[in-house]
Amino acid sequence: MPLYTTMHPKLEKTLQLNFFKEEGFIRKKCEKCGAYFWTKDEKQKLCGDAPCVSYSFIGNPVGKKMDLHEMREAFLSFFEKHNHTRLKRYPVVARWRDDIYLTIASIADFQPHVTSGEVPPPANPLVISQPSIRLNDLEEVGKSGRHLTLFEMMGHHAFNNKEYIYWTEETAKYCHEFLNQIGIENVSYKEAEWAGGGNAGACLEVLSHGLEIATLVFMNLELNDNGEYIVKGENYSEMPLKIVDTGYGLERLVWLVNGNTTVYDAIFPYAIEKLKDGAKKKDMKSIYAIADHARCLLFMLGDGIVPSNSGAGYLARLIIRRALRFIKKIEYDEGLYSVIEEHLKYLAKDFPEFKKEAKRIKEIIEIETEKFLNALEKGKAMVKKYASKGKITEEKLIELYDSHGIHPEIVKEIIDIEIPHDFESKVAERHLKAERRELKEEKKFDYKTRPVYYEDEYKKEIDAEIIHKEGNIVILDKTVFYPEGGGQKYDTGYFIQNGKRIKVKKVEKAGNAILHYVENGIEKGSVRGIIDWQRRYAMMRHHTATHIINYSAREVLGSHIWQAGSYLDENEARLDITHYKRITEEEIRQIERTANEMVRRALPVKKEFMERNEAEKKYGFRLYQGGAPKGKMIRVVNIADMEVEACGGTHVNNTSEIGFIKIVGVERIQDGVERIRFCAGEKALEYVQKQDKLLKEATSLLAAPPERLIEAIKKLMEERKRLRKEIEKLQKKLGKEKAEEYKGIKIVVEDELTMQAIRELTKEKTIVISSSKKGENILLTIASSDDLPLDCSEIAKEIGNKFGKGGGGRRTIGQAGIDANKIKEAKKKAKEMIKEEIDKHYHNL
Repeated sequence: MPLYTTMHPKLEKTLQLNFFKEEGFIRKKCEKCGAYFWTKDEKQKLCGDAPCVSYSFIGNPVGKKMDLHEMREAFLSFFEKHNHTRLKRYPVVARWRDDIYLTIASIADFQPHVTSGEVPPPANPLVISQPSIRLNDLEEVGKSGRHLTLFEMMGHHAFNNKEYIYWTEETAKYCHEFLNQIGIENVSYKEAEWAGGGNAGACLEVLSHGLEIATLVFMNLELNDNGEYIVKGENYSEMPLKIVDTGYGLERLVWLVNGNTTVYDAIFPYAIEKLKDGAKKKDMKSIYAIADHARCLLFMLGDGIVPSNSGAGYLARLIIRRALRFIKKIEYDEGLYSVIEEHLKYLAKDFPEFKKEAKRIKEIIEIETEKFLNALEKGKAMVKKYASKGKITEEKLIELYDSHGIHPEIVKEIIDIEIPHDFESKVAERHLKAERRELKEEKKFDYKTRPVYYEDEYKKEIDAEIIHKEGNIVILDKTVFYPEGGGQKYDTGYFIQNGKRIKVKKVEKAGNAILHYVENGIEKGSVRGIIDWQRRYAMMRHHTATHIINYSAREVLGSHIWQAGSYLDENEARLDITHYKRITEEEIRQIERTANEMVRRALPVKKEFMERNEAEKKYGFRLYQGGAPKGKMIRVVNIADMEVEACGGTHVNNTSEIGFIKIVGVERIQDGVERIRFCAGEKALEYVQKQDKLLKEATSLLAAPPERLIEAIKKLMEERKRLRKEIEKLQKKLGKEKAEEYKGIKIVVEDELTMQAIRELTKEKTIVISSSKKGENILLTIASSDDLPLDCSEIAKEIGNKFGKGGGGRRTIGQAGIDANKIKEAKKKAKEMIKEEIDKHYHNL
């Protein structure tokens, strides 16, 4: 049991509230853990928190009986009546954050921009019920009776900056009044410290009958290596803001007022009954875990997460596979989606947005189930392979699961291993925090360049002053040159100074300064900057086309489509999107048609700077396709209210300027991410003309009109296949005729043999040596039938090292790259080595 640690005196003082004294609370010290707490019960000796005390509400409910909907509404309505603005929930995937993938608490909605004071809160004070996901104690879910992967954190928040809203006294009073209203009395308030997301503060843990039902955090500290406050081993200093950060556990409150055996029985009995009815084995821990995971997946997939091997997608797949393992264990035949569907039905009143996602969620679960079953099938063979190489360590177990989806339970079926009790939590921990890209250390310049390209993206040249020069780096007071950013390449062009033309090769942003990399020969003073307009305009077309393709893909494929990356230059653009299966040819055509329809409609493209809160309120988190930009003001690119994104790139003013968009390729770059490559404007026309030229050349070569081209190619391929078979038949015959017999073994030396001919020849007591030309290189193949104790890879390796570029392969077939002028010698040496090996193994023949 963790013992109470001494709190900083200033933090401790924060919790000595007049409210407690006025209400008749007494401050006591827990005789078990040593923590200080407030209670009205003079006889109470323990703090009221588990494990100092046991749960006393099970079978003995406390307060007014309510379900999730009723409790949530009671909380939100109470604070609305007390002048708090009710906010809609944020998604469970934290699109506005670059440090975490999942929303872990209600305060996470406002970090880092609001809590840092950079951006005002969306309302002040406010109240919200935020679905949150934590995967730190996965092994306990289903077992402990209280752990959940997804829970709703109900919170009332006040942000005290220049204006005082409310602080400690009012917070405790609100909490006490709300609990009394729903019939929960005789609570204890335990003094503690809280830290998270770079902030910290004193807090009160609200306890009833052994259960922590709320935490009232008084956040007034920020991380600082030299700070006077030490909280959970880190230094903090006071910050200008004082933030009331409360978290009331919706599910825990419902559990408390119903008094069920477990929290699972209190919040989703319908899902538990569904599983109990269909399961052949009634393992309740597994049933509870499946019911929990299914609800978590409804929110994950419903909010647009696509299962994959990285980021939030990895975490979704982790939960899916854990649920599927339990389903297999209890022998439940109706599938995981049937349980998700039960949650969807029950939660439809409070979360109607999930109804339209049902079909997609079902399809994702079906695809993931198939992948899981395939992983099980392949897993055993892979485990045997790893086991033959030595002991399987914990790190190797994690690698097997991370890379191949092989759970330790599969490993345990084959070899005796000890599975760490917190294995899945360890795996999840590795993926919970977003990987931040290493930022190269940039030079600091105490200068500011006015970005005229935002004022007028069509401005091609400008007269400016050089305010700083350092080597080949020039900083102007204003510029039309766009620096690299947002997936868009930098502008190029030239400066004119004193009649001399100086090339601008590269442009970068460093703080408020814009750096122009130039050729030598420029002096401080006045300069005229001229951009390569053809290049810039091509990139403007491509950038707007990227937004259009993103919209079109979402329209065709579904609301889960989210930008996973993009890049563009003057020749081509590419957009990476999250998608759970391969995009079909018909879908590609539909995306292209939708995109070009937007071009034909000549839609206005509006670019404006907006306050972050205003933009989020108006357009939602779809804004952050390319990640969330920093700062109070963000630049918003709006294509006729159809596609709205926060974007710092350059764009055309009207979609008609793009002319034409042509998708030139689609590929899967990783599991769960598809890349769409496309051209716009003149580059799209160039691509189509090039394809047309190739088509005409093909029709000319095959002497067939375009409409009969496929038929002609098929005919040609069939003829090629027939001729290849004839060649292989002749090669096999020739090989047998030319074979040299040595001690009962045939040795065939024949060049340009096909692999099929080599396979046919090496069926019984035969060795083949064959060279073939591959471009400028010669490839030497050495193959033997499986009934000979010969290692062809070792021979190929030695021959390759001696006469060329190395070699290798398998026991029955090896290959080596040979220098063209040494091939004759290499074949001779190979034959000698083969005979030596035969002599070793067949000396008695």
